[in-house]
Amino acid sequence: MAKKEIELLSKRVQSLEILVKELKLEVVLKRIKFIEETLFSTKDILNAKEVCLYLDISQSLLYKLTSSGEIPHFKPRGKMVFFEKKELVEWIKKNPCYGSTDIIESPSPELNSTDNNEEDTQKEQH
Repeated sequence: MAKKEIELLSKRVQSLEILVKELKLEVVLKRIKFIEETLFSTKDILNAKEVCLYLDISQSLLYKLTSSGEIPHFKPRGKMVFFEKKELVEWIKKNPCYGSTDIIESPSPELNSTDNNEEDTQKEQH
């Protein structure tokens, strides 16, 4: 019995080793694919697919932005759309959003003038 159990364990270990090798290969292939897809980070001019990955937006949103002229782009032959990465970064930075802690509160002149008017009115009444 011990011999059969050892053979069985040996077969199971071999099958596990094969699975581990396949998993490692799968992980490596996924990383290679990711690296290939993100090679756009070294390019100055990007195509539509690369822009979608770069900005993390859908192709339909990119189409809407280009058709409305909201995002800077180039169409050298009328069909293919290209984008300059530097212009994309500038476009992103056009409308910054500040959190509530970033907003500096200062008294507005309108509020001060209203307060002053009320004080003047009260002085005139007395």
